[in-house]
Amino acid sequence: MNDTRDAAVLRLAGTTKAFAGTTVLDRIDLTVPEGEFVALVGPSGAGKSTLLRLVNGMHLPDGGTVRTLGADPAGCSSRELRALRARVGFVFQQFGLVGRLSALENVLMGALATLRWPRYGVMTYPRALRERAVRQLDRVGLADQRFQRCDTLSGGQQQRVAVARTLVQRPELILADEPVASLDPAASVLVLDTLKRISAEDGISVVCSLHQIDLALSTADRVVALRSGRIVLDEAAAGLPESRLRAVYETAGSAHD
Repeated sequence: MNDTRDAAVLRLAGTTKAFAGTTVLDRIDLTVPEGEFVALVGPSGAGKSTLLRLVNGMHLPDGGTVRTLGADPAGCSSRELRALRARVGFVFQQFGLVGRLSALENVLMGALATLRWPRYGVMTYPRALRERAVRQLDRVGLADQRFQRCDTLSGGQQQRVAVARTLVQRPELILADEPVASLDPAASVLVLDTLKRISAEDGISVVCSLHQIDLALSTADRVVALRSGRIVLDEAAAGLPESRLRAVYETAGSAHD
């Protein structure tokens, strides 16, 4: 199911990547249209994390091409790459928050790339930006906790703060690398439901790597399964039998992700 519409926000064509002589991604062809929620599934070592890092230029391909929001990260200057990454939100498994700071200040930090000078404290940020940050915290259900230190929030709440921080960037594409791996089942559902709702409301494409097959099927518009660096399944989530995804894991093996 490779969509080739001009509205695509992401295109990988024949993309390969190796580390220390070991092929991690092998001739990947993938297109993601605007507004689609794509779940990347597959065993550890399948290449999911590497694929996401190629999309925003953390890694560069050894072969083939990557086009992210119309740009080639491998061909970008340092300045152009920073500008591209400002348009691509990234939600990590480990949250990446500053625990001693409030939820609101952590969210505001998502906009630092747009500001000329460093900021210290909530009130040093422009009023319009503070208001935008509060709106995004409200969208993830945490406006009432905006002045609470992040290290006093639950894991699920911290991940939703991280989502709000990403939204302050006004991203055109969101990448999420195992965003619920460290969360309990209830918190996992809440975080993914939040990402799905925001994707639908804002028309933002989301590419999210997951190990939980049930969550991938219940959340995503489309499921892409990788095994040993290759795409072995690429189909709409609706109606896709869980057994077909479980088979991807049953014949697994590899070492880099």
